[in-house]
Amino acid sequence: MFKSKKGKVVMSLLLSSALLVTACGGKTEDSQGSGGSTDEKTTEISLLRPSWNNLRPASKDLWMWQEYEKMSGVKVNWEELSDIGEKKNVILTRKDLPDAFYQVDWSNGELLKYGQQGMFVPLEDLIKEHAPNLQKYLDENEEVRKGLTSADGHIYALPYLDPYPEGNRTLRLYINKKWLDNLGMEVPKTTAELEEALMAFVTKDPNGNGVNDEQGWYMPSGNIGWTFEQMLMGSYGIGNGGRKAVGNFIYVDKNDEIQLTITSDGYKEILKYQNRLYKNGAINKQAFSGVDYDKWVADAAKDTVGAWNWAAPDYIGESVKNDFVAINVLAGPEGDMASLTDSQVAGASSLVITKDAKDPGAILKWVDYFYSEEGSIFGYLGKEGVTYNMEDGKMVYIDEILNYKDGIGLGAFQYVDNVYGGYFPYVELSPEVRAAAGKQEVPVHADLTEETLPSVLLPDLPATTEEANQSSSIIADVGNYVGQMRVEFVTGTKDIDKEWDNYIAQLKKMGADKYLEIKQAQYKRYKES
Repeated sequence: MFKSKKGKVVMSLLLSSALLVTACGGKTEDSQGSGGSTDEKTTEISLLRPSWNNLRPASKDLWMWQEYEKMSGVKVNWEELSDIGEKKNVILTRKDLPDAFYQVDWSNGELLKYGQQGMFVPLEDLIKEHAPNLQKYLDENEEVRKGLTSADGHIYALPYLDPYPEGNRTLRLYINKKWLDNLGMEVPKTTAELEEALMAFVTKDPNGNGVNDEQGWYMPSGNIGWTFEQMLMGSYGIGNGGRKAVGNFIYVDKNDEIQLTITSDGYKEILKYQNRLYKNGAINKQAFSGVDYDKWVADAAKDTVGAWNWAAPDYIGESVKNDFVAINVLAGPEGDMASLTDSQVAGASSLVITKDAKDPGAILKWVDYFYSEEGSIFGYLGKEGVTYNMEDGKMVYIDEILNYKDGIGLGAFQYVDNVYGGYFPYVELSPEVRAAAGKQEVPVHADLTEETLPSVLLPDLPATTEEANQSSSIIADVGNYVGQMRVEFVTGTKDIDKEWDNYIAQLKKMGADKYLEIKQAQYKRYKES
């Protein structure tokens, strides 16, 4: 089991035969049977969610939801929409709302705003009454309860929970191990060694084809700022707070105070490091425009990619994913921290119940099953003998899934829901269980330890309505400006040393100091909640 720096043992989903409380009247899966109760009236609920119908059957036709209807006695009327992020606020103007939003991303500011307007239902008391599995988790994980609690003291949404930082909670650097071996080089452990490796990749023909076609760090355009750059923050002393913190331009300093990453000396040095790599060809010249995902995957299949960042190797494509090895931490001038590790609250708005829900308690009972061990297994693996079989004591997907033409993940997605797209209301399974399901090796991340994890892993900090309005206005301008200046600093069209004071002054004009003040107040309130 993984222990946090505070010494608490993070919950492990032990695959035992213990009978867990489920969302369906406290029955176990065996006592429910697959046919459900025939003498009870079926409850109906309506859920609106993102559409994945281009990749798998509609939710109403998916095996998992058909099976869970039999198990729970609850019929779900699904409404699925593409581009839901652009439509969600318009949906709230409808005369009749769905009972709940499922897997829809709402910011903390939006949850508070619509909660105080009466559009979303406060859930903390209903959870205590109708969701024993989730309530137990909240009782045992104080930081999760704090992360879900809005500034007015209410909980307006259910979470996607991931107890395992060595799983998909960490965005890591993947480097081409085959190339390193061909060049007789070790896996880099420091920023200096990474620079040396990337330079060797673009100058020494590691793929052996006699053509200078190798790239160093290379991803679809636009990723450098929130993957590679934010990972380096742990090497330059500005990564404490974790993935959501650095994504919001903040970190926790040695005095347990919130500071801005983008105005720090550490960030200036990161830009210089990236500029040096870019100038020497070790960062792809189209890092900021011109490369979409399909082109990148096609280039990777030609064995031309040296390094990139993501949570799991599958992102780069099945044909080459095994050529890469993961790096979570690079020791740098000011630290060796895995700054792109997320909090347990990996998603804070996985299920939101609206004012038009006729029976919010029934919805919570329905979804609470997935916060149990049994429900987590069902959501990711399905049922033994149907979607997985036991092999040597491990749960392994059926052959139809393992041999699916587009890979195991999408193969499972033809049957079960909690394997693709993320942010399900559910507790994620361990990396060991998920690897075994696909007959894959368990990833080993020896550099992800208590010592290299951030001492603080922040969720998105709860905001008051006034704070949300102020910060959203500021961050829109600041974010655009930082993105623009990143391009100019990294590509060298502007000199970092000469322009740094002007850059800082412009951020101050845009309200960076006010934004910092808001974040400091939010962090104080979060700690005291």
